[in-house]
Amino acid sequence: MHSTSFVYFYSAWVYLHDRFTDDKKLRGEFAELVASRPERVALVEYERLLEVGQELSGDPLIGFELGKAIQLHDYGALGYLVETSKDLQQAITSLLHYDAIVADIGLAVFASDSDNAKLTWQPKTPLGKQAILRNMTAWVSAARQLLRSTLSPNQLQLSFSVCDLELQRLQTWFGCSVSQNCPENALSFPLDFLTMPVATVDSLMHEHIEQVVAKSVSALCDNHDLKARVANLLAAKHSLAGVNQASIAKALNMSVRSMQRKLKIQHTSFRTLLDQERKHRFEQLIGNTKLLDIVDALGFTEQSALNKVCIKWYGKPPSKLK
Repeated sequence: MHSTSFVYFYSAWVYLHDRFTDDKKLRGEFAELVASRPERVALVEYERLLEVGQELSGDPLIGFELGKAIQLHDYGALGYLVETSKDLQQAITSLLHYDAIVADIGLAVFASDSDNAKLTWQPKTPLGKQAILRNMTAWVSAARQLLRSTLSPNQLQLSFSVCDLELQRLQTWFGCSVSQNCPENALSFPLDFLTMPVATVDSLMHEHIEQVVAKSVSALCDNHDLKARVANLLAAKHSLAGVNQASIAKALNMSVRSMQRKLKIQHTSFRTLLDQERKHRFEQLIGNTKLLDIVDALGFTEQSALNKVCIKWYGKPPSKLK
């Protein structure tokens, strides 16, 4: 079940409650949940809160406003972890590894080239635009707090559209162009941002908090569908080259042996999930991509390996399937 931490949910509730104190729907519909303070809040409850927030405010960008208001402590222990990082690179690495303890509702992927860096965030299940807006805005808001800077990304990509007035609001605050109806939600920014030092760096405290956060993530993995988490991580990779059990287990903050054991309980294996992802990508690429490029994209080192799996999948080599 996809969920958020209570702290992440509660910070949005407080923002709305402070502005609509007397609203019966806001107080009544979420009264029991807020009073019980569970460790995790189901995604459906979180999305309902954002829906109520839009109804009360009449603001089609209420998720954007909630993201602007985010504070690092709204991320719980993860907030303290990034706050003690040495630079933005380490802070992003922590967020990528442990994002699930804040909100296990999407998958963040980082990539870079010689000049630019890119953070992509894809929901694990269809989400309304308010949840996406809050998440993407919070990335930039948190970075500005960490660096005590009004830095701006090069571009924001959104998987949905907004009207012209809404677009202007977003572009003014982000300080960059905003592209709509994109295949992914992403932030692009200069590569040299990564070496910018965090104002409150504390390496010893960072190491201690990371141990606490790692345990939280491990517990979360134990209570969630590991099969789906591994499949999501594989799907998020731009290329399957170099992807192996060790790299995926590390991303999940568990040992290879532990991942193997838990996947076996779910009647699958890493090899099976990787094979499924390769087959899915092959079917998307065949017909409009050179075979050698497909070999690389699927993480094979030789075309003979691709020939072998195609015969297993379809009874024919790839040259007969174009």
